[in-house]
Amino acid sequence: MSLKGCHHHGFTVSDIDNSLRFYRDLLGLELVRISERRELPSYDQILGYEDVALTVALLRHPVNEFLLELFVYHNPKGRTRALDNTFVGAAHVAFEVEAIDALYQRLIDAGFAAINPPVDVERNGAVVARAMYALDPDGISVELFEEFGDLVSS
Repeated sequence: MSLKGCHHHGFTVSDIDNSLRFYRDLLGLELVRISERRELPSYDQILGYEDVALTVALLRHPVNEFLLELFVYHNPKGRTRALDNTFVGAAHVAFEVEAIDALYQRLIDAGFAAINPPVDVERNGAVVARAMYALDPDGISVELFEEFGDLVSS
């Protein structure tokens, strides 16, 4: 058995429309579809709940085909938990962006929050990126970075 690739990343959110304002309208992901998933025994089995009812939005990055899946649980009812990055199981998604300072200002102007404004990322005495963590409408951390050097190898 071997992995063929990474297919998508998913987040449970409280409201599809609010999440679309962030991920589609501000970050630029393209909406592929919004679907209702109800009365599907396979979903009950996969997710481990009875009578699962979901709204699912699938978004695609316009350049590299990355997929982001957003779920709203209607049954069982979605619940909010602590989202602090230090909790085991906490997750985030990271997007490489252009003009991070301008994007930060657009996010703030649109009423979204951030953990921090963009800051320089230094490694081995060189600035390799500017990065920040924005917060989506549910407080989910979304890393945004503008790369100047090799972030993976350095």
